[in-house]
Amino acid sequence: MVRILIERDQEGQVKRVSIKGHAGYAEPGRDIVCAAISGISIGMVNAIEKLTGVQVHSDLDHEGKMNCQIPANVNDPKVIDQIHLLLEAMILSLEQVADEAPDFVKIKEKRK
Repeated sequence: MVRILIERDQEGQVKRVSIKGHAGYAEPGRDIVCAAISGISIGMVNAIEKLTGVQVHSDLDHEGKMNCQIPANVNDPKVIDQIHLLLEAMILSLEQVADEAPDFVKIKEKRK
């Protein structure tokens, strides 16, 4: 089971996304659910870094864990808006995967 935690601030802005686990949809190397989640999340980190110039705090391991956090020192409102738009797009894509494979992906949101 892949568990995705989306942490938002009081204004509803995404501050961190944590992804843990393996879907178990198919054997490793053939699991399209894991591949979709990996592609969406890694692609979004790359997009944020390339399109906004902001280095995202992220770590990824082969155990199926990924944490992505936007640095607190980003001050340009335009860049902040771009990052939040990209993150919301990522969340929509992850939700679509979860909707198609509810036995293999769970998404939880919390506000801090």
